[in-house]
Amino acid sequence: MKKVMLSLIVMSTIAIVGCKKNEVVPPPTSTSNLSSLFSDNENDAKQSFSIDASIWNSFTGQNGVKITVPPNSFVNSNGTTVTGAINLELIEVLKVSDMVWLNKTTTSNGELLVSGGQIKLTATQNSSQIFLVPGVAVQVKIPTANANNQMALFTGNQTSTGDVNWITTVGDTTQQDSIIIVSENIGNAGSQDYYSFDFDNDSLGWINCDYFYGSTGATTNVIAQLDTIYNYTNTQCYMVFPSINSVASLFPNYSTNNGTFTNSYSIPVGLAVTFVCISEIDGVYYSAFVNSTLVSNHNESISMTQTTLSAIQSEINGL
Repeated sequence: MKKVMLSLIVMSTIAIVGCKKNEVVPPPTSTSNLSSLFSDNENDAKQSFSIDASIWNSFTGQNGVKITVPPNSFVNSNGTTVTGAINLELIEVLKVSDMVWLNKTTTSNGELLVSGGQIKLTATQNSSQIFLVPGVAVQVKIPTANANNQMALFTGNQTSTGDVNWITTVGDTTQQDSIIIVSENIGNAGSQDYYSFDFDNDSLGWINCDYFYGSTGATTNVIAQLDTIYNYTNTQCYMVFPSINSVASLFPNYSTNNGTFTNSYSIPVGLAVTFVCISEIDGVYYSAFVNSTLVSNHNESISMTQTTLSAIQSEINGL
């Protein structure tokens, strides 16, 4: 009996081991923190200015945006006038490199905009949001090297992905829509032109100097084809148009998830474009920067290369 029991134990052990040998272990799921990269970049771009709410205040951002705040301009959520020290927070997004690095494109419901610069301005006291008094405006001046009188104001609605959709303020009776071009002497460097306007949205937020690019010529949809490993979970793709200071997103195919990124809106044929694709998979970065000129039914084949975050930032800065 002992021999029989021992044989049974041995056979059972062999069977269990055999099952384990034949067991299929699925590969680990790739992970990505790419979305947190852009949110971190946005947080790093914030500049804080502490001012006295009861007096005139002016300050200048790192990239030359000038803000002037009248006295007694803010109320708290219950309508009481704010006194004492308040905090103004500014983000400047003036160049295509800023737009890519912060994931802030320049389209209005998919239509391409020519940007004169976008900013985000918020006001708080003791970490609580405060609001502009009705009828009061903050004056904003955005520096420009190529002043264009077509510029108009667009307010931004930030999406869950961090991108911004820009909506024209024309027809909004609460927002002064006019932009004027002013020039100021800056010493030995000569003069500097600015887009100057009043920002009177009570919650402030995102605002942009833009005009619709428009085109009377042919337009096209655009496809960027990457390897299938690069998809909506780990990759962001853009079309960058340095000549018009504009950036548009390329969107992944969520149903097939096969490395195809598209822009279904009509983009003018003949525009010089740089395709910028950034991916992060399990802590490893990949990127591609491809110069091209848009043609009808444009289909761009993109080859990604392993890289570093610092190298990506350097490439973006060179756009």
